[in-house]
Amino acid sequence: MVWLGLSLECAQCHDHKYDPFTQKDYYQIFAYFNQASDPGRQTRNGNQVPVADFYDHERVARGKTLAKTLPDLEKQLAERAANAEEQFAAWHKKVAADPTSITVDLRPHDPILHLPLDEKEGEKVADAANRERAGTVKGAMKWEPGKIGGAARFEGTGDACIDLGDAADFDRLDSFSFGCWVRPEGHPSGAFMGRMDEEANNRGFFVAASGPKLQVMIANQWPLNSLFVTTSDKLKLVPDQWQHIFVTYDGSSKAAGIRIYLNGVTDEQGTTGDSLTSSIRNSKTLLIGRRYEGDKGSPFKGLIDDVRIYDRELSKSEVEGLAGLDPISPVLEKGATLDNEQRQELRQYYLSHHDSGYREVATRLRDRKAEAVALKRPVTSVMIMQDGEKPRDTFILRRGAYDQPSERKVFPKPLEVLAPGAEGDPSNRLGLAEWLFRDDHPLTARVAVNRYWQMLFGTGIVSTPEDFGSQGEFPSHPDLLDWLAVEFRESGWDVKAMLKRMVISQTYRQSSNLSPALLVRDPENRLLARGSRFRLQGEFVRDAALAVGGLLVNELGGPGVKPYQPPGLWAEVALGGDPKFVMDHGEALYRRSLYSYWKRSAPPPSMQIFDAPTRERCTLRRARTNTPLQALVTLNDVQFVEAARNLAQRVLKPGGKTYAQRFDQIYLRVLSRSPRLDERAVLLNVLAKSLGRFGTNEDAALELLGFGESPRDKSLDPAEHAAWTVVCSVVLNLDETLTRN
Repeated sequence: MVWLGLSLECAQCHDHKYDPFTQKDYYQIFAYFNQASDPGRQTRNGNQVPVADFYDHERVARGKTLAKTLPDLEKQLAERAANAEEQFAAWHKKVAADPTSITVDLRPHDPILHLPLDEKEGEKVADAANRERAGTVKGAMKWEPGKIGGAARFEGTGDACIDLGDAADFDRLDSFSFGCWVRPEGHPSGAFMGRMDEEANNRGFFVAASGPKLQVMIANQWPLNSLFVTTSDKLKLVPDQWQHIFVTYDGSSKAAGIRIYLNGVTDEQGTTGDSLTSSIRNSKTLLIGRRYEGDKGSPFKGLIDDVRIYDRELSKSEVEGLAGLDPISPVLEKGATLDNEQRQELRQYYLSHHDSGYREVATRLRDRKAEAVALKRPVTSVMIMQDGEKPRDTFILRRGAYDQPSERKVFPKPLEVLAPGAEGDPSNRLGLAEWLFRDDHPLTARVAVNRYWQMLFGTGIVSTPEDFGSQGEFPSHPDLLDWLAVEFRESGWDVKAMLKRMVISQTYRQSSNLSPALLVRDPENRLLARGSRFRLQGEFVRDAALAVGGLLVNELGGPGVKPYQPPGLWAEVALGGDPKFVMDHGEALYRRSLYSYWKRSAPPPSMQIFDAPTRERCTLRRARTNTPLQALVTLNDVQFVEAARNLAQRVLKPGGKTYAQRFDQIYLRVLSRSPRLDERAVLLNVLAKSLGRFGTNEDAALELLGFGESPRDKSLDPAEHAAWTVVCSVVLNLDETLTRN
């Protein structure tokens, strides 16, 4: 219907009764889409895979500009290291003479999460790095003496874990590090920690044991879009012993950027996944003792202590410090007699821990890198259709029954009765798209320009945009449709140029006035002898009211918003009221209707009353009605009352000084014309009655002016402001306001 103005639905069960399409044609088109790789199930946790990342190009450009400054900082760091040789030599001489004069501490002291796990009781776990965060113990947790103070015992029954909420919300371009002390009981298995979404094909990250080996996965979806690394045979996890497990990741989206440490030692690693191109973010929580909730979450059995997470890649010496190793003190004890490797190791320790200039530049470099990465990060993701790796066979179904395939196998093929397929076109959706836009295709351009014509004129040149077949209406102006289609195609499918051509035409700019003779001859205006006249769509009605009231926010893009809505509307269709409707505030209330959040089982009432479709299926032609319910919306809905109040405020301050000047301003803003004499008389009567009412009842005036969250100008007299609000509401409810003339 969208691309061809045709329906193949009849041909699902039998050859089309009216158009020259067979049942085989239907399934050949279906075969293009029968390759989709999406899992076909609902999720309330964000977009369902497959998805494509969406980037803000301005942010990405700033990130690239910032990244160009990194080599200069790296050069400064190298120069500082080279120029510190004299200071290092003096420091080395001093500590060589007295190694006890310094205390070596290689541990990094900037974790974003640190669980000492010293509680010994209770259902809350303190985060020493963030006092406002606390983990929640779930299931049967036991507290026992640990490697450092206390420790948490996990029974491995599938229900015990520590939930840390939204902690460690990393993405694939972030560098981060995480780990803890563990003591497995018996055969090592299960995840020590993880933040993964099972429903999204294991999106997220975890570190786990599989026998003596350690595993780390960082994934968008397993196994197609993920990194999966395991330790070598040289690093083995031992049962019933305390061992330090730690993982560092450099944000490169490469398996080589992951390092797994066991007791401060790293070695060659095995890789079974090395393709990460999309976000790893998910809406699940960080868990200690498993990778996700439930029996399938790889529960760990044993003790865990001293959990730490950092928002950067730790160095090897820092991980050694966390593991309790001290490679520096033995070097210091050797005095001045050092080989080259030992000297370089000691020199790097000095620069990182005792040279303030080096540390300052290193911190700036690290922060600048993090900022550049953050700017390059995708803003959100967009669900896409993606073909599976293995082609799926398509068969004609007996009478369309999905569980009764026949033996007649078909392959992707376009509707060649319309236009033959080109030699070499791929047998996928790209091939179908190329077929749609062939120069000799008879329908694509015609269907598109007909829909644009319908948007501007109310009725298409073909009045049945969903049916260009034998049962649809014949074009009222076939030569015009052909000419527009050719112009559209030869312009490079320039939609703006086509719309401009239509609106500057004499046909579009005609008056909507209708003579009795023309009404008899052409009641539906199929001859285009006058300008079109039709009720505006609900989105246009709301946006126009906000615009004339000076409230409309013209910002482009961004997430959906939840403007005013009657309370309790979602209660019966939201699974017991969850999720609940939570109204937005501020500018979000006044964004264009295009951005209004749309719950298909409970659409915004003001839109639905103005014939907006429910969006449960494709609609190419909206119904148009004029009902009393629509008048109740524009008269009483808080958004429209608020728009009238703000329009009145714009007219009163700094508006005209006389009533006539104010009436002119209202009409010019709303209708782009001045009021007639009879209209002025009506408005003057409405104003007089309203002034009389509100002048003796200030509470009523303030109640009317209290509609909506936008602030009112309190310097205006409440009675006068309320009276002019009523006048503005009258004008906003005129048929001429709600109708395209």
